[in-house]
Amino acid sequence: MKTLLRTLCAVLLASLQATLPVRAADQPGPSAESLENTEGERLAGRLEGSVSSGFRFVVRVGDATALGPGMTVRFSGKEPTSASGAPPFRLDLGRGQRLFGRLAGMNGEIARLAGVVGDAPVSVARSGISAVIQRPGESVAFQDGFEAVDEARWTIIGAPEVVDDPKVAGAHALRITPDGASLTHRIAEPFGSGRLEVAFHDRGVVSTGRNWFADLTFRGRNGPETIRVVLGWSEESLAVESPGGPALAVQRLARKPGWHRLTVRFGPDVSEVGVDGNELAHGKGLSGPLVELRLAGTSIGKADAGALPFGHLDDLRLVKFAEPVGGLETDATQDEVRLISGDQLFGAVEAADAEKVALKLDGKKVDLSWGEVSGLYFRRDASAGALVTGLLVRAEWRAAPGSDQRDLNVVEGALTRLTANDLTVATPYAGALEVPRIRLTSLVVLGRGTRIVLDSKAHHLGDEVSNSAPLLDPPQPEGPVLERSFELKEVPAGAAFLVLDVVQVVGEAPELPFASLVKKGELRTNLKLNGEPFDYLNRFINSRNETPEQVRIPIPRALIHLGKNVVRLEQTGTAGDPNFLDDLGVLGVAVEFVPSPGGR
Repeated sequence: MKTLLRTLCAVLLASLQATLPVRAADQPGPSAESLENTEGERLAGRLEGSVSSGFRFVVRVGDATALGPGMTVRFSGKEPTSASGAPPFRLDLGRGQRLFGRLAGMNGEIARLAGVVGDAPVSVARSGISAVIQRPGESVAFQDGFEAVDEARWTIIGAPEVVDDPKVAGAHALRITPDGASLTHRIAEPFGSGRLEVAFHDRGVVSTGRNWFADLTFRGRNGPETIRVVLGWSEESLAVESPGGPALAVQRLARKPGWHRLTVRFGPDVSEVGVDGNELAHGKGLSGPLVELRLAGTSIGKADAGALPFGHLDDLRLVKFAEPVGGLETDATQDEVRLISGDQLFGAVEAADAEKVALKLDGKKVDLSWGEVSGLYFRRDASAGALVTGLLVRAEWRAAPGSDQRDLNVVEGALTRLTANDLTVATPYAGALEVPRIRLTSLVVLGRGTRIVLDSKAHHLGDEVSNSAPLLDPPQPEGPVLERSFELKEVPAGAAFLVLDVVQVVGEAPELPFASLVKKGELRTNLKLNGEPFDYLNRFINSRNETPEQVRIPIPRALIHLGKNVVRLEQTGTAGDPNFLDDLGVLGVAVEFVPSPGGR
């Protein structure tokens, strides 16, 4: 009888569960999306459509809103997995645009950045890159993706293996087994403050008498100090030991199968060990600099019989902390290599990869490691990017675990493809980027049309060095003229506009300083296309322009040619002094063609 009652209850419970609504969090599906319209209302729904049918936001079946300028689509923006870590490099693309990832290589034409929207590198035209920067206050002292075991970088004992799978980045990872194999890296220039990051894969196997670990050894005042992080296998929890080093308070973290990110932060004031952002141990700092890193597996005591357990390591980075340096010089005509010491080298950056930078300095080639370099800043020349056409948007998506707004990829381009799982944005300098919808945080609608970016780098037109806030970039003036060109195989349909991002332009509105001079034709920035004047910039400035503004200036279509076109910004001085110029910043130059209303 009891058995029959239990069976009936189970059937009723299953029937009841089948009729209950399933929470979105309990089932796989698309990320939550909402639309903020120009009135500030937020509507839940989903972005749909195509280039041919037009993109729209569907609130419910049969109820859709066409996307227009000023609207923003918000996404849930799921962060990358903890094992992926924070990308070490950032490419600045001007106008607040940026891409994060691992620098796979750079020459005079392109930079290749891995991990932007997948592991395959994205190629970015160097003419559209303002700078390649490491994370502020950090420099990569050593890194290894374990594509091979390099005897020039490691002292090797035994036969550690490089395998194809599992992996986090690149094509391979390092396999560790408890047979006494180890890799040891001696720090060429020991440093006292920094961080170790490495991805590790745990199969969750418990094997008595066997361990694998990462050791960091420091040159202490009274002898070697070591922080050892034990990743497995003899216990079900992770462990931290500090022989000869500071006392550490250890918090229990259970081992879990899969990829994880180990982080060891060290310095003279504090030692911290974490996994996937969770604290594992903390305590006092070290009394000397880091001198050695060791990765190993070992058997201790009486080990279990049977097959050896194994773990995997990938995407290892040793980062050195350094204070950012300000008050630097700028030469808009040369590339700059900015050192973590605060020194600057001016010349021509010929190449770079994840390990080093090749600079041509006074006719000689100089190689520098990223442990010495904080960033590369390129001379202010530029060439037009690829023409992009369609629904113009500004897309943002997460580049690193956590919710730090500084770790967002940001690009502008045309929305060219949309599927259930991803969308594609065609960009002027980085090609077509296919971004998973689940990584997106926002998509700002800029309008419909065709855009040609002529220059995404910052310029300072005028005659005086900028010493007061807000500073112009670069502080040194580049003179009274900025000229950029673009090629057209055919003239796109629609009204044409010159689009400028500017700051500190003298305006013509009556209440503004110098407005009376501007009205008389003085302190103007005149605009020409193919040698023909068509307007002046000051007429479109109605504020003090203390923060950047974007202005759109109509271009007569009759001035636009097939083939090469030349845009010229040309300043005038005052009647009393032709060399007394308006000092202003031009942060971006583009030409846009906007179709008539109703066009897609």
